Amino acid sequence: MSGLKFAVTAGRNSGLAWQARAWAQGFGVPFLRRGHSGSLEDLYEKYGLDALLVATKLGPHVFTQEGRFFFHPSMADLRLKHIAAGESDHLIEALALKPGAKVLDCTLGLASDALVASYAVGSAGKVVGVEASPLLAFTVARGLQQYRSGSSEVDTAMRRIKVVHAKAEDYLKILPPDSFDAVYFDPMFRFGVKTSANMKPLRPIAYEKEISAAAIELALKAAPRVVVKERSENFLRSLGCSEVQGGRYSRVKYGIIRR
Repeated sequence: MSGLKFAVTAGRNSGLAWQARAWAQGFGVPFLRRGHSGSLEDLYEKYGLDALLVATKLGPHVFTQEGRFFFHPSMADLRLKHIAAGESDHLIEALALKPGAKVLDCTLGLASDALVASYAVGSAGKVVGVEASPLLAFTVARGLQQYRSGSSEVDTAMRRIKVVHAKAEDYLKILPPDSFDAVYFDPMFRFGVKTSANMKPLRPIAYEKEISAAAIELALKAAPRVVVKERSENFLRSLGCSEVQGGRYSRVKYGIIRR
């Protein structure tokens, strides 16, 4: 994502050129008119872009040479249905979430885990999601505020999530001690972007820096409990995780570090 070059345009016949101009001004990037062909590919080639942010009637869409991305909570939807039915969830258990808890998600990504956390902590709780990719943070933040799932409880949980565009370490450095009850990292999201066909459009815009020992140390100042999601138990142990949880048949593990 380093040196990401992007611009903003509007969907054809959307009447949202004004919106696209405002977004472009906010980012400090060009607003581009669609040419006679209306082709996004023409804009890519002409301006040498990595991505295009497009204002549409359904909200912001991000187009890259790998495809199109827009916000949708589909990855969390099935989990929330299971939780509503009284089933357990490994993330909720690892973070020890209860109503009223405060959670910091340092790798927001598509906000699937943040949404599950927000649902679990309820209206008395707090969930903040940090995302280093500007386009991903922008698109997900607006999706969380505007998307309608058909469930008032899920919609309310989405609206409660606060999105912060920043690098995790930079944000952690400015937090007062014990600002949260738990801090969460999912470096697996970066792995998924590289390997999953569904996440292919995100490859040019994703922030790929691996989690560091320094970030863990900062997180332990911000909260007494830090949870890292990974497939490799050895990697979790190398970060200082004293406890590893996860499903018996699941490759995904949650490493827990307590202050």
